[in-house]
Amino acid sequence: MVESSKESKESKRRLTSSAQGPEQSGLPGKGHRTVRRRRAAAESILAGSVAVAAVAVVTIGSIVPGFTAAAVVDPPAVALPAGQSTAACPGPARLLDGSAAGTDPQFSATSSSSSSTVTALVLSAPDGTVPGSALSPLGAGEPLALVAKASASGSVSPSAVGTAGATAGSAGIADHRKAAVLKSQAVAGASVLRADSLGDKRASLGAVMAYAAPDGDLAGLAAGECQPPANDLWLAGASTTVGRTAILQLSNSSQTAATVNLDLFGDKGPVPAPGAKGLLVPPGTSRSVVLAGLAAGQSNLSMRLKSTGGPVAATIQQSVLRGLTPGGVEVISPVSAPAARQVITGVAIQQPALAAAVAGQPGYADAGAALQVTVPGSADALVQVKVYGPSGQQQLPGGGVFTAKAGGVSELSLTGLPAGTYTLDVGSDVAFTATARVASALKTGEPIDFGSAGAGGKLGDGQLITVPQGVLSTLAFGVPAGRAKVSLTPVSLSGGFLPVKTVDVAGGTTQTVDSAQLAGAAVAGFVVSATGDAVYGAQILGIKDKAAVSVLGVPRGVAGPQDLKVILGY
Repeated sequence: MVESSKESKESKRRLTSSAQGPEQSGLPGKGHRTVRRRRAAAESILAGSVAVAAVAVVTIGSIVPGFTAAAVVDPPAVALPAGQSTAACPGPARLLDGSAAGTDPQFSATSSSSSSTVTALVLSAPDGTVPGSALSPLGAGEPLALVAKASASGSVSPSAVGTAGATAGSAGIADHRKAAVLKSQAVAGASVLRADSLGDKRASLGAVMAYAAPDGDLAGLAAGECQPPANDLWLAGASTTVGRTAILQLSNSSQTAATVNLDLFGDKGPVPAPGAKGLLVPPGTSRSVVLAGLAAGQSNLSMRLKSTGGPVAATIQQSVLRGLTPGGVEVISPVSAPAARQVITGVAIQQPALAAAVAGQPGYADAGAALQVTVPGSADALVQVKVYGPSGQQQLPGGGVFTAKAGGVSELSLTGLPAGTYTLDVGSDVAFTATARVASALKTGEPIDFGSAGAGGKLGDGQLITVPQGVLSTLAFGVPAGRAKVSLTPVSLSGGFLPVKTVDVAGGTTQTVDSAQLAGAAVAGFVVSATGDAVYGAQILGIKDKAAVSVLGVPRGVAGPQDLKVILGY
């Protein structure tokens, strides 16, 4: 019995140990080893999964930039189509009807002997391909003249030679370039020159509207470049005193309505003019504004023009009538935007004795040559003017230093300079813009004419000068410092390229060349390229044995291919 009881107790102890398990029993049994192996396997699998995920993230981040929030990715650049080249030409000078009231003018007939014509050039690609191009009236309507119609082979089709005088010549130089030329097309209003693109490049074109009248209240010579439309322009050199008429001409050649706002600057500062805001110019139309209705009695008037919506072209028709004697007419074109330095060339000065006699007549105080400086900011400008002529620098009274008032237009007389053509290098401590008035007279007591030479940019490569027909043309080049060479490739009226002519201009001088003597009477224009130091150019127009003058700048060259960065998002 006792033995049996002992066996029973031992059996119970084993059963209890088995139920508690190896860990509780303190025995290293088989179950303990199995659990450890399973736990180690699970930890190994988890660690491997984390490592694979980390590698995947790094790999994807290296393949696809910007996967992480910290990455910076530049937006891709998308090439823009070249599109048409467009140049808006100002309309001819028109006589303001004396009965007109307000700023919207009415016009009466001008002299029956006056003429208004457009001369245009459209250059081919280096392989001789000439883009299709035409001169059209602003807005709807049939073209006034077909300048060129390119054939499939790239040569100019015979249809490009129209009754308006448009011609195209053969290759004149090794690269087979040529030009389509519109010799002289009569116009009665604002017009637009358009040329198709040449592959991925815009066509290079140039045009000038020239008005000439031997008699009448608008007797004189006025010329204006046909300009690419823009949304921000500066105009300077207008006057609204008694006997002076300034008419702002706005042209919208786009398909979008333009709303124009004007900031006006006069003799004594900014001119408040509520009527100068919100001027609507519908697509394909022009609008004229009599500036005396906005800022009357201003001897010198400048403005900034800002357009929202469609871009516009803008000029000012400025004319003078002294009693019954015509005092000249000019088309004032845009000038360079304000900067701390401005350069003006093509400032033609007459003989000092004649200039003094003309300006000394009653009512002729503004008939002399003068520099006009516009300071749009709130601080006065200390201005220094350096004058460079054919033989070097010339001195002005007071050393050419004066103070130009903030927010207004200040004038510096240029009388007393020897006869010749000059370049003005104007500097200041604040931003400003500038223009110069020049005059043409034969003798006292007779009608005179005037011109406006505006500040412009330095010459570059491939700029185009268009020479109007029927007038005298003189090219002026000025180099304030250093030395420069100007290469001129003449373009004949037949469209051919003539041998290159080079003008060497020393620093601190202004050199002039006669267009006809340089390339003959049958020259339609020049392709201009400059090397060396900064050089500036202008074209001075006149009429033989007449009191007539007009000054044109050198238009900027055609911009190359453009691209636009595009960002997609929401």
